[in-house]
Formats: sequence, structure tokens, C-alpha cells
Amino acid sequence: MLPPAMPPTRRQWLHAAAGLGAGAVLAPPLAAQPPDPFGLGLDFGPPSDWNEPTTVLTVDLPQLQYSGQWNPRPGAMRELASELRLRTRLEPVREPSAVAATAPALFSTPFLYVAGERGLPPLGEPAEAQLGRFLDLGGMIIFDAADGGADPGFERDVQALLARIMPGAQVTRVARDHVLYRSFYIIDEPIGRTRSYDHALGVQDEGRLRVLLIRNDLGGALARGPDGLYTHPCTPGGPAQREWAIRFAVNILLYATCTDYKADRAHVETLLRTRRWR
Repeated sequence: MLPPAMPPTRRQWLHAAAGLGAGAVLAPPLAAQPPDPFGLGLDFGPPSDWNEPTTVLTVDLPQLQYSGQWNPRPGAMRELASELRLRTRLEPVREPSAVAATAPALFSTPFLYVAGERGLPPLGEPAEAQLGRFLDLGGMIIFDAADGGADPGFERDVQALLARIMPGAQVTRVARDHVLYRSFYIIDEPIGRTRSYDHALGVQDEGRLRVLLIRNDLGGALARGPDGLYTHPCTPGGPAQREWAIRFAVNILLYATCTDYKADRAHVETLLRTRRWR
């Protein structure tokens, strides 16, 4: 059963966010800039002239909770939230929520992360109806296969789910020139814990991604254990690959929450230049 009073739709949410100004959402923070230890081509040196007031946009990074292995990479969204606080003007909640598809909280943000390993069990008609409505209202769902390309079960079940909740929609490759790869950092491919696939899959509507399917285990590159150490090695590229995966994850969240800016203004070099950074 749908909630009696719907929170703002994604487009309304984005319109409100746009009122803060693109710089308020996207500009790197005044302090705690990330280093570039792997020579990836970005200089986050100190600002030379920035006296503008700071505006912060608070967001959640909800993960879908379902019956089965719904959280194969515990802490992945928490780590992404931490990276977003360091690298952008977004202020994610400290503990991203886990939401059921039938909960009204599903509609509180335009972003939904769905992870799985080996398969995605049937969610049931009420849950699937809610996910379909979430997409119709402008939400974006990110499906992340924790197997990293070793098992097609999750991808197969996601494709079947999408056929039910989005009849007639086509799951296609996301082009290399899509703004997703330039929404904050310039990224060449959807890197995760593995590099099994050089492309992501998605469902697009007039160029806007409504669904993103990642098969390189992005969550596996993000997750840390209680000891603060990363729980899974990134292969074959090690720490440099992990940094690229983090940057890709940042791009996804920025795109999901702040999409519709011009492609020629999306990448970080332009953002830094317009903020008068050296």
C-alpha cells in the first residue's frame, strides 16, 4: 500500500537542491581535501580566494533491505558517506539507513542502493510496485553485484525484476561519454573491487539514467571492517584501483542527487576553475 502523503518527488527534490546553487552542492570543501597519492591527475591544493558562505546539503544513502543476502559488503555506504563529506559539499548522514521497499522512507531521497551476491530473491508484488513508483517519480536505483563478475545470478535476477517493474524498458550499456563519468571526477570506466567489465549497464530515459547496474563489486572496494581496514583487496590494480572506485562512487551519488547540470560543466576541472582554485 502506497504512503498516504508522498514526500517531494525527485524532480521537486532536485529543484529545491538547485536553489542552493550548483557550487553549494558540488564545490570541494574548504578543508580536508583528499590527496592524490596515485598520480591520478587532480590537484586539490588550498583555495586562493574563497570568501563565499558555505551551504551544505544533507542526504541519506539508503540501502534496500530484503529477505536474503541484502548486505554482502557491510559498511560500504558508510564509507561512501565519509568520502562524500571529505570531497564535496554534501553532508551525508553518519549512518546511512536500510529501507524496505514497502516503507514510506523509500521516497525520502532520489537514491537507492541495492547490493546482492549470487542472486536477488523475489521481493513480492507490493515491494515491486513501490520500486516501480519510486522510479516513476524520478528516483534512481543502483544495483551492485558483489560477485564482481564471477557469478551471473544477481545480474540475471535484476534483469528479471526490471522487466516486471519497467515493462518494455531496455537495459543497455552506459556510453563512455555519459555525464555519469564526469559528474565530479573524470572517470574512464566503472571500476570496483574488480575490473571484470569495462562498462556499466543501465536503463535510460531521454539520456537520464533511471537504473544503473554495476558488475564490478563497487561496494567491495568501499567496505571497511571494525578495525578500519578495507575488507577486500582490489584486483588487479590494488590501492590505485580502489581510489578510482571511490571516485566512481562519488560520481554516482552526485549524479543521482544533482543530475541535469550541463555536461560541459560537470567535471571537476571546470568546478575547480569556476571556484578560483589554483
